[in-house]
Amino acid sequence: MPSKQIVIELDGTTYAFSDNRLKLVRDFKDVKGNKWLVSDMQQAISRTMTVEAPGKYADVMVRKRLQESGEFDEPVAVVSHWKKKKGKNTTDIFFTALPTRLYFQYLDQIKEDEDVILLFPLFSVLFGLLRHMRTKTPVAIVFQHNRFADLIIGTAKRIFYATRCVAFDSSEEQIARLWNMVRADIKNNETENRIKVDKVFLLTWINSAPAPVWPEEAGGEFYCMEEERISFNGESHDVSFLNAVQMLSGTRAISPRMEKIFYYSRKALPYLNTLLFVAMLLFVAGHFWFDGRANLLETEIKAVNAEITRVQQEAPLREVPYKETLAFAKELACYREAPSYERLINEISENLQEDMVVDVLKVDYAKDAVNIEIFGNVKAAFEVAYRGYQRFENGLRRRGYTVVKSQFDTKIQQSKFLIKLRKKI
Repeated sequence: MPSKQIVIELDGTTYAFSDNRLKLVRDFKDVKGNKWLVSDMQQAISRTMTVEAPGKYADVMVRKRLQESGEFDEPVAVVSHWKKKKGKNTTDIFFTALPTRLYFQYLDQIKEDEDVILLFPLFSVLFGLLRHMRTKTPVAIVFQHNRFADLIIGTAKRIFYATRCVAFDSSEEQIARLWNMVRADIKNNETENRIKVDKVFLLTWINSAPAPVWPEEAGGEFYCMEEERISFNGESHDVSFLNAVQMLSGTRAISPRMEKIFYYSRKALPYLNTLLFVAMLLFVAGHFWFDGRANLLETEIKAVNAEITRVQQEAPLREVPYKETLAFAKELACYREAPSYERLINEISENLQEDMVVDVLKVDYAKDAVNIEIFGNVKAAFEVAYRGYQRFENGLRRRGYTVVKSQFDTKIQQSKFLIKLRKKI
């Protein structure tokens, strides 16, 4: 797997990792080039919650409950990692929440950076590892670092619990109490969700305490995730957290969509270059092949032209009069396409309305159209007569007639109309 640059913001310290070496940096912007940024996001919290709302409104309800509970005294941004419908209007949600100003500060810094940055909240790593395990039974993943232990419980398809346990310091006594809190949280969650956590997996960092002895009464089996040896400040450290980061998919990042597109575009650039090179070779080969075909065709064309010249010289073609015949054929085709008189009478009759009487019908067949003139009267009150006339006129339009002139004159109980129509052949 090609090495990538990973920046980790953890417990107020920023690290840069590349080529199996870890170093301290002042800020992630000091690391040049495309990179992944995994961050605990300073004042962020990650947990699960059940809210009375459909999935699309779950984030809004989480924000409201967090502010009402007083956990944040400023506007809150919620990053949703996972949602699942629980009831008709109930949703389980696993999220990371942080002050809105801090969230947009990260996004603005990412946009302003000349390199591509994919941002992952810390619990995205634990969630990604859980999905990677594809476990069907509940397991717990614990990331212990400094005086903190980040805990997530779930399966590949469902998250039951997520939280951060905190000790006063990193002394041996406090770390022991920290693990007691972790075990207590696991037990409480088993009772609350009526589940059994069969396995507990430990992720480590350079400042993690030694792995604890897991009591038999705690239940479940305890495992340390596979570690890799890295170099930090001239010393070797065995850590497993970076392996979990490598399992992440870039699509899980919360960076703007364009950042993801740029990242994968640059990642695919070597393959695109290879593809373009192959295409160029095929184009060159095709050029020479078609060039050969063109030369062969040119030779054949010259031979055919020479034969045509020879034949014309032996028996010159005589001009055959055709214009009059062609004009006559066109006229015949036009008359054949013209609608018959019977058809015209039927179409007009079908659209005549009640009380309409045709006095004069004149039909004139022109070269490319039929011109029709209809004169008649309607023996009805004006409103009835005029509405009927309008339906008559609209019906003829639908039949393909063009109204050239329409005249409607009315008296008290009788109206006269004149309509001139044209239908193209």
